[in-house]
Amino acid sequence: MSSCFLVAALLSLPGCGTKEEGEESPAVPVPPGGNVIRVDLNLYTPGTIPQGIGEPVKVARHLADAWEKEHPGRRILFQPTVNTGSSEGEWLKTQLMGEIAPEIISQNAEVAWQDTDKGWYVPLDGFLQRPNPYVPGNKHWIDTFVNQALVNAKRAPDGKLYCISMDIVETGIFYNKDLLREQGIDEMPTTWAGMIEMLDTLDRGGVTPLTADGNLATNWGQDIIFEMLYHDLLPDLDILPSPPDAEGYLGHYLDPPEAGFLFTKGFFTRRDPRWVEMYRLLRQWRGYMAKELKNSDPIRMFLTKRLAMYWSGSWFIRRMATDPYIDFDWGVAYIPTITRKTSPFAGGSPATVIGGAAVQLHVTNSAIKNDNLEDCVDFLMYLTAPKNIERLTSEALVFIPNIRGAKMDERLAPFSEIFKRRYCAIKWLESFDGQYKKNWRSMMDYFLEDGFGEGEAGLEAFLKRLEVNFARWVESHRDDAAWHFPPMEDAWKTREARLLRELTPIQ
Repeated sequence: MSSCFLVAALLSLPGCGTKEEGEESPAVPVPPGGNVIRVDLNLYTPGTIPQGIGEPVKVARHLADAWEKEHPGRRILFQPTVNTGSSEGEWLKTQLMGEIAPEIISQNAEVAWQDTDKGWYVPLDGFLQRPNPYVPGNKHWIDTFVNQALVNAKRAPDGKLYCISMDIVETGIFYNKDLLREQGIDEMPTTWAGMIEMLDTLDRGGVTPLTADGNLATNWGQDIIFEMLYHDLLPDLDILPSPPDAEGYLGHYLDPPEAGFLFTKGFFTRRDPRWVEMYRLLRQWRGYMAKELKNSDPIRMFLTKRLAMYWSGSWFIRRMATDPYIDFDWGVAYIPTITRKTSPFAGGSPATVIGGAAVQLHVTNSAIKNDNLEDCVDFLMYLTAPKNIERLTSEALVFIPNIRGAKMDERLAPFSEIFKRRYCAIKWLESFDGQYKKNWRSMMDYFLEDGFGEGEAGLEAFLKRLEVNFARWVESHRDDAAWHFPPMEDAWKTREARLLRELTPIQ
């Protein structure tokens, strides 16, 4: 998900509603100090209007008021971090360098991993072994989380846990049942081949078949296709097995160093037929999507019945459940299975989930500087008490609580079912960093619009450029301790003969 910070950030822009009771006035700044805890709760921040519909959320302010009464002299100040429009987080990094960032921030764990050696974030491992005083009978805070493997999966490469994952996000395909019935389609397909047939039917009928929120289909879509094509190879490809406490969530997940190492052996190149097949299928899928992906308004297209299917996430339920102008029958499905009918590399495994942890809360170095670390942890424990996280998630209606005893809004049930599937094997774009990630994103967009040419020639040209970017990314991590290849080389030798049979000879 996990994984899901960028999506959540797009959904959590502060609303323009009136000031709620007890909410701080932005015109009266409060200086940081030991008695003030500054908190960014992402879309739960008071005043935010998730999905831009409905009343601004306010439960977090009410919970903060209640916590303050139990802690006289302490104050919670909600202070969203600034989104400068860059995925590199320059504003926040500047604040962290100056030790003036909010004490509690919402951020994707993988983003924080790049800077854990700088002392900007507080490890929470020891605190998670303490009892949560707001949960009767609890002995270890970690035990209050439903999916502990998901929580532990957010451990940084140094083995420490710098965040808590208090809720879950998942994606799904919203579909207009009325539009499908008009084209003679009574149910969603369960196989990739069946999906292509359905998309063909919709296209011939003059209906735009599909599009996705934030280019999910061409980003996370490649990750889902990847797992279905490599499923049978993953036990051998997983050179560095996941820690036991995260195995239930990550399974045979490929960390960035593993992906880089395997690239040096010929995988994820033109020698790797599964890699080539993945992009053939992705380009085929793209051909059925709305022609313009970057600047179109997929939500409006779907709500005005000009689009049959919209791949989005659990956050879109708020819009579908509260928009009074929706006048069609709709449902939620998931990506169908790639079978041998579509590809000789498919093992017939179901499509994996791609979501995961939603709002991931970190404690920053400001808590140490301002001597309020214990209060910060206590407030996080308070927020994650079952009755409190239930109030937060029920009001926002975008994510599923990850706390035992907290009830989920029944309208999120389809996503809870989807989340029971196996997790993806890698999130490719999130594995890369800096300019290499941006290069991949731009090259993929260009390729899917036939910018490199059509057919096999265009695919070949794209993959050549991608290999250059891949190699430069691997080289940029040459001196990173986590990218130490010799231990991986030892594991590789035990399976080299089997794996090399999966690659084509060097031309």
